[in-house]
Amino acid sequence: MKLIFAATTLALFAACTATPPAPTPSTGAATAVAPSDASFTQMLNSFRAAQGQGPVRANPALTRAAQAHAEDMLERNYFSHRAPNGPNGETFGQRAASAGCAIQSGAENIAFGQSSQAEVFTGWQNSSGHRRNMLGPDYTSFGLGQAENIWVLKLSSGC
Repeated sequence: MKLIFAATTLALFAACTATPPAPTPSTGAATAVAPSDASFTQMLNSFRAAQGQGPVRANPALTRAAQAHAEDMLERNYFSHRAPNGPNGETFGQRAASAGCAIQSGAENIAFGQSSQAEVFTGWQNSSGHRRNMLGPDYTSFGLGQAENIWVLKLSSGC
């Protein structure tokens, strides 16, 4: 169990600073994570409550932005918070605006290689930077996107 946790943690840290191995060729199997997905919302809000933070609610515009970024990374074979010449904008704010969300402040977590919402959530929870993003005291909304094993979480104080 320790080895699996350590490998997952290293993969998450590496994901923030390096290019992951090339994803398997896309079969058009990008999966949108519905804003009403209760399991992720419950995990996130339980975690926030345990740390003294208020709840966040799923937001369709942030979900569209997160999904579009996950799909773009998969289709163009890169892994970054910046989307070079991205079809929906290069930065977090540009991608959110493209999806219909004018954010006041926000954060983005990305991950590569996890196979479930629970696995990616645990990885983010155990990484200090990702954890800090998920616990942002001003955040009220979030969106989660997934394309194969690429994950994007966007959090925002306004949308």
